[in-house]
Amino acid sequence: MKALFELQSNAESIAKARQSQDKKFHNIPNMKKYITRSGLMEDQVDNLSVIHVSGTKGKGSTCAFCERILSCHGYKTGLFTSPHLVEVRERIRINGRPVSKELFSEYFWKVYTNLKDTQTENIEGGGMPAYFPFLTVLSLHVFISEGVDVAVMEVGIGGQYDSTNFVKDPVVCGVTSLGLDHTSMLGNTIEEIAWSKAGIFKKGHPAITVPQDSKAMKVLLDRSIEILNPLYLAVPVSEELLAAHKIHLGIAGAKQGENASLAIQLYRMWVQRHSQKELSLDVPLVSSTEDIPKLFVDDLDEGVLQGLMSCVWPGRTQSIRRMNITYYLDGAHTMESMEVCTAWFQEAADKETRAIDGLVGRVLIFNATGDRDVGPFLNILKDCSFDAALFCTNLLSTVESLNRPDQMNRTVTVKGMLERAQNNKVSWDSLFESDASPKPELDHNFNSKNILENDDDGALSEQPQLLNHPTDCSLSIDRNEDLRVVEDSDSSEKQTEISHVESAHTGSVKHMSLAFPCIMEALAWATQGRDPLLDFDETTKSLVPEVPRVLLEKDHIQVLITGSLHLVGGVLGVLAPNMND
Repeated sequence: MKALFELQSNAESIAKARQSQDKKFHNIPNMKKYITRSGLMEDQVDNLSVIHVSGTKGKGSTCAFCERILSCHGYKTGLFTSPHLVEVRERIRINGRPVSKELFSEYFWKVYTNLKDTQTENIEGGGMPAYFPFLTVLSLHVFISEGVDVAVMEVGIGGQYDSTNFVKDPVVCGVTSLGLDHTSMLGNTIEEIAWSKAGIFKKGHPAITVPQDSKAMKVLLDRSIEILNPLYLAVPVSEELLAAHKIHLGIAGAKQGENASLAIQLYRMWVQRHSQKELSLDVPLVSSTEDIPKLFVDDLDEGVLQGLMSCVWPGRTQSIRRMNITYYLDGAHTMESMEVCTAWFQEAADKETRAIDGLVGRVLIFNATGDRDVGPFLNILKDCSFDAALFCTNLLSTVESLNRPDQMNRTVTVKGMLERAQNNKVSWDSLFESDASPKPELDHNFNSKNILENDDDGALSEQPQLLNHPTDCSLSIDRNEDLRVVEDSDSSEKQTEISHVESAHTGSVKHMSLAFPCIMEALAWATQGRDPLLDFDETTKSLVPEVPRVLLEKDHIQVLITGSLHLVGGVLGVLAPNMND
């Protein structure tokens, strides 16, 4: 993991890369060089049967549905997706299962060594590839060596310049629902986003999309005309058809019918073209978006039914029920996906509440990364009537050894993460300013520049003091105070220093918000010791403020974890650490 981790670009490098737009034009030529240097022949890669999927929302779910349908029809499948949630090997799957640790290690060192031994730093594409391109190359070695019949590959970011776009002859391409995301890299308009996503289209090879914004659909059509590939529209499967077959989709959520429909059509197109010895490159002439040929789902065979029902995609509209507490997890990172997440959560949580004999409380754990404006996201979540909202970073723990190597991230600075958590909390608080009178704040203070960095000043002996917090309060970060988290060792002398400042509070406040430096502290506060399977270390427990009585008196707590998929992955790593075994 250390060798792979070192391939991640640091935050400073990423910032420079974003300023240099010329760099993206080297991505695909460099990928071809990495593939060759890794030990693969060009014809080996060209002979791999690929289904290539881009989009903003639902890429992963669509790929997962498609893989399950193919597998249930007897094909040996490869699946490449990103990001991973708990372990990096989740990105590369054979027949739906993450490759084993042994297999991942075997292929990793083979590829890593080949690339290391052929480095020529002064030539473009002659150095070591970055994290994502390396994993893309690694997936090719696994799929080709393991002899898969078909590889379903999800685009990382965009499409046109994405590392996965080395594929010259995909059997079929898919474009899921489009929206504004990664705007600093892809553009600020839906038209620019659509242009980039359609970059995976290849001459003569069909592409299938779902209903889109009219401007986005126009760009997709224009690009298909320019590239000379046929474009089709997958019509969402009807609820009546699903009900007639008495099935429930394996992934919950209102948009999953659309994703499932695209997956079905990608499977059908792949089977049709896979069985043809000679493929026609004729492209139907379409001049208007209204004339794009429509693909309907009129019936579902047994393999499709099994694939739709058996599909599991962790971290997306997923619920985990424990004694006296239920976790709802969904990595919703766009406006539309947050609306879908909120609708799913409210329906599922309300249904559960009606079945519980007692008081039910609701807690939000949220984080968002990148350049997203979280205000609109949080405004959607506000309607869920949370008793408390917690905002944290994607760091698992402030104790360095407790962080999983697979979940460490060099692409953002620790200071940036801490500032983002605080800013997210401030954005949430601002939604309630018109409803609440001014209130003093209760500070959960830490200094962002010291977290997760080695401390050379020796032992820190002062223990934090736990305080009784008022029922309605705001807990926030003050970057003028100190929290130092050091690399722990066998010696118990190195400790964490934090200060809690209590204020008297007398008015009526309609919400409670808290900010934490890591996932473990947020989870410890939210779960209140209710989950017998969670065993927090003493350092974490000592840093967490006491929970107000109004929440302690609840018979059941519902916790929604949403926003960043990296946050969701961090939480899943705590709740289900062996999920990939």
